[in-house]
Formats: sequence, C-alpha cells, structure tokens
Amino acid sequence: MNLSSVETILSIIVMVIMGYLMRRWGILKAGDAQSLNKIVVNVAIPSMIFLAMYHADLSVLPSLTPIPLVCIMVAAITGGLAYFWTKIKRFPEKTRWSIIIPSAMLNSGFLGYPIALGVFGGDGLVRAIFYDMGSILVFIGFGIILLFIFGGRYQDILKRALIFPPLWGIILGIVANYFAISLGFMADDVLKYLSGAAIPLIMISLGLSLEFKGIKEHFESAAMASFIRLIISPVIAFIIVLIVGMTGLERNVTIIQAAMPSAMLSMVLAINYDLDLKLTAACVFLSTILSLLTLPLVLALI
Repeated sequence: MNLSSVETILSIIVMVIMGYLMRRWGILKAGDAQSLNKIVVNVAIPSMIFLAMYHADLSVLPSLTPIPLVCIMVAAITGGLAYFWTKIKRFPEKTRWSIIIPSAMLNSGFLGYPIALGVFGGDGLVRAIFYDMGSILVFIGFGIILLFIFGGRYQDILKRALIFPPLWGIILGIVANYFAISLGFMADDVLKYLSGAAIPLIMISLGLSLEFKGIKEHFESAAMASFIRLIISPVIAFIIVLIVGMTGLERNVTIIQAAMPSAMLSMVLAINYDLDLKLTAACVFLSTILSLLTLPLVLALI
C-alpha cells in the first residue's frame, strides 16, 4: 500500500469521525443524514459518475463487462453463506433475511467510490462504477426474492432502480462521451463543483448515521455478517478474478470493492418488507466501523 492509499484511508476515517462528533456535540442531528444522503444520491454522486464516464476511454468498456458479473457472483455466494449460517442457528425467516441481505449487499457506491477515486484515480472510479452496476442488479434481485416470500409490489423495487440517479449518470455520461457532446465551460464547472462535494458529504453522512446501541443488542449476528462481508467476500472475489484471468486495475478495483461494508440500501429492503430493521442496521453499522480497519489491510495485500 503506497502513501497515497494511506492518506486516502486516513482522510476518510477523519471525515467519518467528524460526522460522528458533530452529532455527539449537537452541531448536526442523526436525522440530518437523510438530507445529506438525498443531496449525495440525487446530485453529487450522479455528477461525479457523469464526469467519470464522460472523460472515460470508451474503447476499454468491453473489457469492463465482467466486473458487474463478479459483483453478482460474490453477492450470491456471500448471501448463500449467510443463509446456511442462519439456518444452522434456526432463526425465524424474517430474522434470516435481515442478516442475509446486509451480508450480500455492499456499499460499493457510498464508500467504494471515494476509495476507488482516491487510491486508483479516475480510471479506478470508472471500474468502481461498473462494479456498482452489479450492486444495482443485486438490489433488484433481492427485491424480487423478498416479494415472492413476503409479498409486496414489484413495481416499487423496479421503479426505485430505474429512476436511481447514479444509474442515469452512467447512461448520460456514456452517451455524451460517445457522441462527443460539448458541455461548455459553465456546465463542466458546475458538475465539477457538485462532484467535489460528494466525498465529504458521504463521509460526514456515514458518521452521522453510526449507532452503537443496536450493535450491542445484535452483536453475534452483526459480527457474522461483517466477517462474511469484509473478510470472506474479498477472498471470494480474489478467487473469481483469478479464475477468469482478470488483471491490473480491473482486478485490484474489483477486489477492493468486494471488501466494502454492508450497503445502506439493505435497510431500504428491511423497511419495505417489514424485516428486523434494528438487526439489519446493526450489521450495516458494525461492518462500516470495522471496514475502516479491514480496508487498509485489503489494499496492502492487493
């Protein structure tokens, strides 16, 4: 792990701690994280993705198509491991899925983008975006599975995925790049300013969201989900990329993305299907905290 990687991880940790301390000191409230998340998801991240795809070398896109497939395979295997563990523990069905989802779904956007950009630069961010495309498909897949098990509206999951602003950032960025559409200095500057706000807002939002009370109540399950997500997942990704012959930047970004903590979106599914939200949140928060220790190790190994 080079000096740039160390600086990136330390900067991220400092910003997360800032968010947590601002909540503890009453400067911001935990509920403010929702407002920050809306700005990040609907404005800042789409701007960052658009610029990354707009300036990307489109000739390399065919070589990036295996990346989202690796994401889906890793999610299937980690979700399967969590399923068997919860079966062994004889948890009720809703409890099982409250653990399976955060074990399989990862934070490839909120935490994965900043790390990929900071450590690997713009080319790394493009590859992280492709990995996140797999995460979107995993989200849709879990929505369909839970729909069949617990009932609900498939349209809600499909609508959330189709109108997901980062997805349109990918599409519009590629289209504008392919047709060489000029943005003009004003649009380009605005997008740069907005994308520049993404990383600090994401980290502060994560810090505001951290909650330790629920972790103590569900520590065993959250620890298992974190172990699967942070340790087993990158090992699985390493084996898969080795088998398919993935090398270079694609290999490194894919492995580090697979090492990300549980996705915040897993709590959306927990809410929509009336799962154990406190349990899912405990898995998300504990894995996020521990990832600040495990991610530097994964970076050092790759």
